Amino acid sequence: MSTGSRRWLNRVAVSLGGLFVVAVVALQLTGHSYFWTALRYTYLQGHTTAHIDDARNFAQAPIVAGSPTPWTQRATGEPVSAQTASLLASQKASAFLVAHQGALVHEAYFAPYSAESRTNVFSVTKTVTTMLLGRAVQEGLIPSAEDPLGRWVTSYAQHPLGQKATLLQFSGMTSGHAWNENYYLPLNETTELYFGGDAAGTVLRMGFEAEPGSRYEYSSGSTQVLGVALKNVLAEKLPGVTLSDYLSSRLWQPLGMEGDASWSLDRPRAAGGMEMTYCCLNATARQLARLGQLLLQKGNWQGQQLLPESFVETMTQSNGHVPFYGHGLWRDPDHRPGFYFMQGHLGQYVIVVPEAQLVIVKMGARRDKAFTRYPGSLQEVRQYVAEGMRLAGL
Repeated sequence: MSTGSRRWLNRVAVSLGGLFVVAVVALQLTGHSYFWTALRYTYLQGHTTAHIDDARNFAQAPIVAGSPTPWTQRATGEPVSAQTASLLASQKASAFLVAHQGALVHEAYFAPYSAESRTNVFSVTKTVTTMLLGRAVQEGLIPSAEDPLGRWVTSYAQHPLGQKATLLQFSGMTSGHAWNENYYLPLNETTELYFGGDAAGTVLRMGFEAEPGSRYEYSSGSTQVLGVALKNVLAEKLPGVTLSDYLSSRLWQPLGMEGDASWSLDRPRAAGGMEMTYCCLNATARQLARLGQLLLQKGNWQGQQLLPESFVETMTQSNGHVPFYGHGLWRDPDHRPGFYFMQGHLGQYVIVVPEAQLVIVKMGARRDKAFTRYPGSLQEVRQYVAEGMRLAGL
């Protein structure tokens, strides 16, 4: 290499180094230092967004199981159709389960995953957080799901719109809380919420952009605000009990879950970390199926009412603004039979078909948004319903 070429390369290296330093300083000064964490945990690990195996990137709180009650098995031996097999392969599925009348009739896992694999179920966690709201109401820790937000999140107690908002509006995505939901922009509040290390601080600095109860807008921030409220409820009513503890004792153990799960924290507990209540439960397919079964049974498990039946009814009905979303649950009432479902980033689904007594779980690493979209759901969800009914002999 000539002396001139070496000088040119040195100048380029110095210029790039200078630009990097400027970028670092700019991101720090503008409050976007979370960008580097996001870069480290996505692109530098071979992903373009958060991924199902990212629990290792976050501090974890255990969801402790008690005595397990294994699923009843009534496997038919019937394989999935060629169409569904192709879809599952294209979506990089990790698991596909079908339970009919409380028994597993089909269960399949796809390498490298197994029945013991715990993966991030993303926004399925929104449903779980809403279920904890119902449980807290049942126990009298909260007078009503319509309790004012400001009672439990005092920073909003004097806010002109925040003081009008109720806890239930946050589970129904009708609170009017300001948020921009985007999973791929490197610099926005959703990315900061996931990678910024201060979930409560991120959501509580946001104001309100609409009158509470006036409209629907899907928002991860809303469920994190609800999580902050529930955390504060527990701190006042059950000191020392975390959200993970509460989930363990009130649902996981009574349901006889087969094995522990975990909940990703925004930062280590010792540093003041809390559960990321909008996204980050790490669970198995069988555990998700049991949560679906509990909703199918209207909150009752082996004679014990774990959730108020009226609250489950509220969860599964329209939020009053759109037909396709209830409270922590998506709906497809136009399909016959009608169904509701939990849904998470990259295609995590827990589908409940009440008329058919059916629970279907699909987990995986990809979702193709090019599929025809029905109001509130994707074509693939309807295909999984059709396949589940076929496998159950319906």
